Amino acid sequence: MPSDSLSAEERRQYDVVYHATKNAIWDVLGTAVYLLFLVFGVSIAVFALVLPAVGALAQGDANVVVLGVGFVGLVVAAFGVYRVYTLVR
Repeated sequence: MPSDSLSAEERRQYDVVYHATKNAIWDVLGTAVYLLFLVFGVSIAVFALVLPAVGALAQGDANVVVLGVGFVGLVVAAFGVYRVYTLVR
């Protein structure tokens, strides 16, 4: 290993740079996966919960349960959009 011939100070510096680089790579990958998870979560909440409730409301046959489920989907979608905004900002 090339780092075997390093002095103690150089070895410490090598370890710091190695761990910082490794942590930075995992931070980027973790953030990208989290961002994709949020985008899919928001789309599922909107398409599976909010839009059917709006459709039922537009047809006039919406009851309290449908509106409640739509409201929960709207809250989940709003939270996801807020998290995406704070993540990208």
